[in-house]
Amino acid sequence: MTEQNYTFQLAPGKSTRHPAGPYDQETHSPRYEIEISVPSYVRHQIEVKQFLMGKEGSRIWVWDIKNNSTYPAFVIIKKDGALLRIR
Repeated sequence: MTEQNYTFQLAPGKSTRHPAGPYDQETHSPRYEIEISVPSYVRHQIEVKQFLMGKEGSRIWVWDIKNNSTYPAFVIIKKDGALLRIR
């Protein structure tokens, strides 16, 4: 079996809130990155908003993602350069 090279798949017309993980505002770490893999001509139909949730000292990095296209979106999230997978 081959290993998947994405964190999760978002179906057409669906939205989700994805908490990447804890974030320290003092050290600005860990570094989270998001990439959405879809055909280039529908990329503009994927909405991504990022923000921090929680109170000072216990922040969580979060993304709201909405797939307005008719294609599945493969969401790739990395923490300090390493792919995060949902189990």
